[in-house]
Amino acid sequence: MIPRERRLRALGLLLVILTALLTAFGVPVTSAQGTTLRVVRSEGTLPTDDPWSSAWNAIRPVDVTLSGQAVAPPRLLLPNVPTVRARAMIDGERFAVLLEWTDTTIDEDVIDVSRFADQAAVQFALGSGTSVCMGQQAGALNIWHWKADWAADLAARKDIEQRFPNAPQDEHLPPDLAEGAGLGPDGFLTGRAAGNPRSALVRPSSVEDLVAAGFGTLTSEPLERQDVAGASAYRDGIWRVVMSRRLDNADPNDAPLAVGSAIVVAFAVWDGAKGDRNGTKSVSAWLSLVIPGREMSLLDHWPFLAMMLVVLALGAWLLWIGSRQPAVGLGGPPS
Repeated sequence: MIPRERRLRALGLLLVILTALLTAFGVPVTSAQGTTLRVVRSEGTLPTDDPWSSAWNAIRPVDVTLSGQAVAPPRLLLPNVPTVRARAMIDGERFAVLLEWTDTTIDEDVIDVSRFADQAAVQFALGSGTSVCMGQQAGALNIWHWKADWAADLAARKDIEQRFPNAPQDEHLPPDLAEGAGLGPDGFLTGRAAGNPRSALVRPSSVEDLVAAGFGTLTSEPLERQDVAGASAYRDGIWRVVMSRRLDNADPNDAPLAVGSAIVVAFAVWDGAKGDRNGTKSVSAWLSLVIPGREMSLLDHWPFLAMMLVVLALGAWLLWIGSRQPAVGLGGPPS
């Protein structure tokens, strides 16, 4: 029978080897359940245009608990959306995140002032110690804000004439004066003349790329730097929204999505049917977004393989030394 001391030594050696193997192949030995969103490397084309793709379904989602935004007015003490499910993928060029939540209605028509759109957002911290509440001067945020009404506008833009077809028409300015002032054919489209993205006739995406450094500082990036794509679909009482962007980006106001890095993120969801808008929203705490490094070949693992060989050699040596020692409590070997 093998002495108990030798069995314990062998068990310890096996645990060391197992830990080394798991580490070598990127399997975490410990994890914080629900606080980390691990990005999955796509084996094929990244499904940025299909929220219900089987590639997304193959990824296990992270359930993220939301709470009401109760810090700054307008406040929401209890969340209208208690949970959002998150998944993320990369390929060689792009990063994509999928948000999924339950909603009993589709709210995408905001022409009437009493209606509000379903919305979702991802915010990335651009520095360490950044406040989850819109950031601060020492640590800004990059925010990707998807809006259901913007997604509907991409298919067929609605304007006030569709909501109130019998409304009287405003007087028109002379064409030369209106066009010269940049006010458009109606002459009173001041939001469009000021460059307000909400007044734009054509939208590049259903997602607005923004930056914030504290309450009251939320700012839309210039049109030429609006580089976040969006795709959304509603099915059987569930919204799915994909937001994506190229990995390489030199804009200092955009989230650094480097391969092999980690960044902290948070989520927000608005339920338009329940009156959510602006600060009235359901929000999460910070969680870690971990982006995998490049794919490694067997040769890339040589440090770990060398370490395992050393461990095996050391373990064999310890077992050999132990076999030459007398068993404790049993006396010496027979003469």
